Parts: sequence; structure tokens; C-alpha cells
Amino acid sequence: MFRKFRAKPKGPESSVHQSLGSRARGLLPESIHVEEELIPDFVRPALMVVTATVILFIIWAAVTNLKEVARAPGEIIPSGDIKVVQHLDGGVISEILTAEGQLVEKGQVLLRVSGSKATAELGQMMARLDGLRLREERLLAVTEGKLKPDFDALEIGKPGMVTTQRDIYLAQLAARASTLDILDKQIEQRRQRIEQQRTALAVAKEHQMLTNELSDMREDLASRRLVNRSVLLETRRAKVTAIGEVDRLREEIGISQQELAESISRRTDAQNQLRQEALVELGAIRAEIAELEGAISRLQGQVNRLDVRAPNRGFVHDFKIYNVDQVVEPGAMLMQIVSEKPVLEAEVRIATRDIGFVKVGQHVNLRATSFDYARFGVAKGILKKIGPSSLLGDDKLPYYRGVVELDNPYVGDAADHYTLQPGMSVEADILTGEKTLLTYLTKPVIDVISLSFSER
Repeated sequence: MFRKFRAKPKGPESSVHQSLGSRARGLLPESIHVEEELIPDFVRPALMVVTATVILFIIWAAVTNLKEVARAPGEIIPSGDIKVVQHLDGGVISEILTAEGQLVEKGQVLLRVSGSKATAELGQMMARLDGLRLREERLLAVTEGKLKPDFDALEIGKPGMVTTQRDIYLAQLAARASTLDILDKQIEQRRQRIEQQRTALAVAKEHQMLTNELSDMREDLASRRLVNRSVLLETRRAKVTAIGEVDRLREEIGISQQELAESISRRTDAQNQLRQEALVELGAIRAEIAELEGAISRLQGQVNRLDVRAPNRGFVHDFKIYNVDQVVEPGAMLMQIVSEKPVLEAEVRIATRDIGFVKVGQHVNLRATSFDYARFGVAKGILKKIGPSSLLGDDKLPYYRGVVELDNPYVGDAADHYTLQPGMSVEADILTGEKTLLTYLTKPVIDVISLSFSER
């Protein structure tokens, strides 16, 4: 059936066919005859074009380089002027005055912590301190001999306490004045008695002098037997009595002088006793005041920290407080205050399978999930830092933390639009190198060949 479509050979081929006998032609393979009869004339040029195209594609694939990337998910984080807001003492949140993303001013109250107990303790300590200062002023007036304490200089707005200390001061002065008055009277009595004794002594001495003179005269008369013996003895007795009276008065004057000195000493002691007691009490009170002021300072700081204030102007970030009455642990982070114009970076999670190809300084293209990168473009940056060891993510898979420094805080070319914000999710393409297209195409085949014929 094929032969009826076959053209008759002409020229040399016809002569060859004619020269072959019918038996020789029958020996030719049937496939050759079919090939010659079925292949149209345009097939051979088409095959040559396809072959040339394949060869050119292989050459193009061998010289065309494609970028090799390691993809890492992450998010935009602020960098630079970031203040962590913590609470030193902890407690129960009583009022929330801010929210995530809010712009706050420096010193603005962000939270309030319940502190009724601390406030009450501070009030008690302050009242106690006021009382001690009033006592200190009263004792200073005693030790310095002031007419009255200067309570007004303390500026303590508690008239009852001031009146009490003033009354105590007046009572102390009255008691001391009474004691000194008694001692002054005793001293005066001693002095009067001494004066009387001295007067009596002068009289006794005069009497003694006269008695001695009389005795001498009668002794002279008695020697000439002009006076009887009884008169002489009486004169001698009077002389001895006069001498004894003088000695007695002198002894009494000495005793009275000792008593006067003791009275003066007692008066001095009484006058100094109140001052000495005031000095001792003043020292104890000042020590107590110093201790109390330290406790008040610590408690005042605790009360001041009940109002959690913004350390600087910026945006609230990573807000950890969710509701009133939430318990805050001492030293716990409450939030972060990010500067109004922070330097943005991207924190990415690099898979462990890619860490061997990722290096600091490599270029990174960031695709923000909030913006369609096909329309708005990508943000560019440089890989700034890689963590020294792997971490475990929420999915319990290990990863390495990387930080990408952004060239610009926006995607595409519009600086005023499509601005990146802290917390945005991104997909990072870390440019780790280049491969030819031929390498990409032959890699599956090479992998299959390299893994084949190696099983047990």
C-alpha cells in the first residue's frame, strides 16, 4: 500500500535501483522504505531549528545568573531611643491611663498602682516626724536657754501638737524655777545664818579680849594678895568660857559655810540638770529623726512610684497591662516608650538550614505583609547582626535571630506613603549568592543521581 504513494526514482538513484535486481531490493529493511516514504521535506529544517533552540537555551541557562535567597519571617522593631517602663515594687493596677500606640509626653501618668497601705504608713511616719521635730525644738530651747521655742519656724500645721510641746516646755521651766527658788531661799538662809554667826563671833572675840584683860589684872592683884581666890577662879572660868565660845562660833561658821557651798552646788546641779537631761534626750531624738527620715524617704519613693510616668516623649509599645486589678510583679516590664521618630530595624528568624549561607553584611529585601510588594515595592536593608546561638520559637522549632538595618523606613520610593511601623510583619529575602539557571534546572537530576544506587 505504501508503494502507490512512492515516486519513481530518477537520475542516478534510478539507475542504482535499476541496477539492483529484484532480489537485492527485497533485502533492504522495510523501515528504511517506510522512513523514506513518510518523512515530509519540512521536517528536517524543523528538527534543526528545535535542536538549535535547545542548544541556545542551554547556553543561555548556563550563563544566566539568578539570585539565591534565604527567606526569613520577622517583624519591624524600633531601635535607638527606647525606654523600658518597669515598676520596682509591684502591686495591683488601679487605673490605666494609656494604650498601645498612644503618643505620650515626658512625665505623663501612664498607670496608677494601688497604694493605700503605703500612703497610710507614710502619713503615720510624717506625723511622728512632726512630733519629733517639735520635741527637738523644745529641747533646743532648753539647752540654749531660749525664752521660748521657735515652733513657727518649723511650719508644722498641727496646732494641737505645737500647744502640747509648748505646755511641756512651760511646765519644765516652771518646775526648774520652783526648784531653783527653793534652793535660792536655802542659800539665802545659810548666808544670813553665817552673817549672824560672824556677828556673834565678833562679840565673842570682844568678850574674850575683855575677859583676858580682866583675868590678867586679877592675876596681878592675886599675886599681891589683893583679891581673894574665889574671885580669881571665877575670872579664870570666864576666860575659858570666852575662849570656848569663840571656838564654837568659828566651828559653826565653818559648818554653815560648807552647807552654803552645798546649797550653791545643788542649785548649780539643779540648773544644769534640766539642760543635761535635755541634751541626752535631744541626742536620742535626733538619732530617731535620722532613722525615721530614711524610712520616710524610702516610703515616699514607693508612694511616688504609685504613679507610673513616661520617661520621655514617644509612643507606647509592647503594652503588658490588660485590665484594672492586674497584679504586677516587682521589677516587671510594663511597656516600652519608643521615640517619636525611632530608627527602625527588622528582627528576622533565620532557619537553621540557611544559617550556613547567611552572613553579616548581606543585602536584604523586605516585603511587608501590610503592603502588596508587587504594587508598592520592597524595603531594602543590610543584615546587621546574627545571634550567636539558636533559639526556640513558639512552634518549638529552632531559629537564629537576625537584625536587619533598613536603608529607609518605608517601602518603594514614596517616603510619605507606605511607612513602616513597629510591629509590622515582614518577609525577608537575604541575598546569599547567585546560581545559574542551568544549575537550578539540573539540581533535581543531580540530587537523584547522587542519591541513587547508594541504598543497602
